Amino acid sequence: MKKNKILCGVNLIIIGAVIFLFLSSLMSCSIFEFEENDRVQSGVEVEFEIKEGMSLKEAASVMEEKNIIDNAFLFILFVEQRDEEGSLIPGVYKMKTDSGYEEVLDEITAGPPIITYKFTIPEGYTIKQIIGKIAAEIPFIEEEDMEEVEDISNYNYDYLKGATSLEGFLFPKTYEITIEYNAKNIFEMMLAQYQVETVGLDYYFAEDKGLSRYDVLKIASMIEREAYIPEERALISAVIHNRLDIDMKMDIDATLCYFLDKWEKGLTEEDKKTDSQYNTYIYYGLPPTPICNPGIASIKAALNPADVDYLYFVVTDSEEHIHSFASTLEEHGENINNAR
Repeated sequence: MKKNKILCGVNLIIIGAVIFLFLSSLMSCSIFEFEENDRVQSGVEVEFEIKEGMSLKEAASVMEEKNIIDNAFLFILFVEQRDEEGSLIPGVYKMKTDSGYEEVLDEITAGPPIITYKFTIPEGYTIKQIIGKIAAEIPFIEEEDMEEVEDISNYNYDYLKGATSLEGFLFPKTYEITIEYNAKNIFEMMLAQYQVETVGLDYYFAEDKGLSRYDVLKIASMIEREAYIPEERALISAVIHNRLDIDMKMDIDATLCYFLDKWEKGLTEEDKKTDSQYNTYIYYGLPPTPICNPGIASIKAALNPADVDYLYFVVTDSEEHIHSFASTLEEHGENINNAR
């Protein structure tokens, strides 16, 4: 009887142990599954920051929380073994989860990647359009920032002497900047590009006619706004030069469009009565400033007009924006009638 009681007790102990092991197994599996499900998937790119003054221990803790490394303590030992604990560079990093210790250490001792921002200024944009485009595309630049440093007196370039505005000198191009740039840096970069692009140009033709380099830029800006077809640049240049030679008003819409900031809709007869030096239907000569920022092709056209005696041009194909040119008012009238 006693023996049976002992055997029964042993059986109960064995059964209890089996149940305990079974439950423990279930619990460990559940915990394991929870940890696996809670953990960020391996190879996912995450962002983290090493702040100025952050210790190795603090940085390792952040990276462990982000699952970039699997164990902060072991990573610290690895870094100390490499004698790199003082080499961490502050900044914002992007790394993949479950990265190797050596890969992570290489990244944070090399420094964060340089983030660049690109923007493209099309040929023929005005300063107002340029400021609006940059402010819309570059997250750390505001329109007010650029308007504050837009004044030409902020810049010291020899080719700006005699000019009254930066209009015309902001060279159209694709630029790339970093977050360290401010509004003034951006203007300076564009002005420096203008110098690079124009330094080798031959101004003999203009100087021989008594035109300044600023006059050439004004002509180039008018060509830029009027010419849609590349082949017409030299022809429109010829019309402008020929009219200047005989002291004839320019009668160019684009100069008044600039003053009125009215580019999309055509000018009305009332618009053409506007009293402004930019109204070349009223005032003789060139406008007070360039009316946009021209590209190098239009600047070259201003310096090399076609050898023709044209005095007039009018759009005769509105879809392709092709002009017809004329030497006499009678021919010009015929072109206008054909366009209608």
